Amino acid sequence: MSTEGFPIEGLRGSPLSTKTLTDMGSRCRRMPENELLCRQVLERLQFLHDSVAPLDVEDQPKVKYTGVVVRFVKLMRRKPLLQRLASSETLVMTIHELQLKLSDVGQAMGLADKPEMTKWEAQWDADRAEQYGKLTKLVTGASERMLVNEFRGDKKVKEALMNLHSGINCKGQSPEMVELKETTFNRVSTYLNQTGLRMFEWFIPIDDVEYEDEAIGDRGTFGDVSRGTWLHDGKRTEVVVKRLFPETSSHSDDAFLSQLTLWGGLPDNEHILKLYGGSHVSNPQFYVCENAHYGNLADFLDDGEHSVRFWRLFKQVALGLKFLHDRNTVHGGLKCNNILVGANYTAKLADFGFSTVRTLSAGLSGNADRANARSVRWKPKEVLEETGMDEPRFKSDVYSLAMCMIEAKTHEAPFGMDDDAEVMDMIMRGERHPCPDDMSETSTEWAFISRLCDPDIEKRPSLDEVLKEISVFADAEEKQHP
Repeated sequence: MSTEGFPIEGLRGSPLSTKTLTDMGSRCRRMPENELLCRQVLERLQFLHDSVAPLDVEDQPKVKYTGVVVRFVKLMRRKPLLQRLASSETLVMTIHELQLKLSDVGQAMGLADKPEMTKWEAQWDADRAEQYGKLTKLVTGASERMLVNEFRGDKKVKEALMNLHSGINCKGQSPEMVELKETTFNRVSTYLNQTGLRMFEWFIPIDDVEYEDEAIGDRGTFGDVSRGTWLHDGKRTEVVVKRLFPETSSHSDDAFLSQLTLWGGLPDNEHILKLYGGSHVSNPQFYVCENAHYGNLADFLDDGEHSVRFWRLFKQVALGLKFLHDRNTVHGGLKCNNILVGANYTAKLADFGFSTVRTLSAGLSGNADRANARSVRWKPKEVLEETGMDEPRFKSDVYSLAMCMIEAKTHEAPFGMDDDAEVMDMIMRGERHPCPDDMSETSTEWAFISRLCDPDIEKRPSLDEVLKEISVFADAEEKQHP
């Protein structure tokens, strides 16, 4: 590297590329079993550097090159040996992805046929064999005590064991690697008296997920949402990742586990956002869902072109609620932010049944104060009264459904600019939400919505009645706007 470096956006402090690549040399030695695999990436980055450096920051080869540097640096963070064994296949697949991206950069720069760009493929199988050999030597040479003592706290060790168990089932690895993981898992589990450690089909190791630092949408009541990717069975899938606020995450293990088990145990339904999995032992805790490309319902309907699908989409929302209610599950936090629109304009519900986690978040996290205060706008009086009633209140979801309709009609949160405390007082006094400006108070549509959000729970229609009436509006809309 002979030219001056350029800032690497995406790393803390935007360090210069030259310094970043120089520092990576020592980082490669942190994981002896992966040193050869990692040095092949580093050598190609160094070879391409002087060709990429003069390019404009928005030129695609430079964008792709910088992206590889950022991912490579994050990949090389120091990790305990047990965790490295667990994620060995994930690391190999990620390095292979980075190498392919560097091949694209080399192609764009006219350097694809240079020996410095091609030798990694010839070395690939040998470097993978080296990884297995060194991992075997390191792991078998370490006592159970040594493997465990690299972690701080029992929860971290538990997470490592669950990661290792998940890694056993990773496709594409050699039988020898599977045996090494199984043997090590049994050794450490026996040492810790964790032979009965409960495993879950939906468990996803954090190392298998990459997500953007920037959150999408408004701040939630118990966590932030980001777009990301999930590496599974050798394929990377675009996903949405929700991470709990740290304060909530450290106190909500049982509640979060309960909700993941509930969600993960549901049969597939087109109106329920698909849960791929998550982790209740990571810090922060997180879950991974399918990526609904059209975003949340309010933003989707805010587009004039899509507003003609209002009733058809809300019928689908009601069908999603019906699916949950038939399984004795109340959503408990319905608002347009957690109603997403996927392919073929399909409405999908998310974040249902997390009321306990939301309550914990409200008491523990300053991050969620504002979001929790605003969430009263979608909740009926009987929920805000906190009667301690254990029975599911399905008609509370009916009220929230009406508030979502008002939110979508007004393009703002229910009760508009009114102060959160004032809104709380209005709801507790049994006051109704006023008719939105673009609806007539005498219209059948407003009469329907108004019945759904009646302050008296006994006067609200059942969900079956809602579906019957909303179908009339949806069918008329379909005829008018096919």
